[in-house]
Amino acid sequence: MVCRGLVLGDYLVAVQRFIAQLGQPADIARFHGLAGAVLRGDASALLVFLHTARNRLVAHQAPPEVWDRHDEALSVVVDLAADGATFRRLENDLHRGLLMSYRAAVWE
Repeated sequence: MVCRGLVLGDYLVAVQRFIAQLGQPADIARFHGLAGAVLRGDASALLVFLHTARNRLVAHQAPPEVWDRHDEALSVVVDLAADGATFRRLENDLHRGLLMSYRAAVWE
């Protein structure tokens, strides 16, 4: 589960960086709020983040490397669903991995 969390943490940062480059305050604020909820362990916010990100990535023609991160994160979420995740709270090991990779990626 920690490995899955690492993928998700990197994804959150990649999307937030892409959105920040667009310079649209409303989008920046929305993704900041969603990422904060995910970082606090809200699994339903992860689903909203993925959905909202996909819409913005399409609208702003995101580069392939951001789409690659999105595809990896989507794959993790599909695997979680197949494993019976409820998408209320993130599982502890997944959450720990997410926090580790998010913090490391933010400081890159």
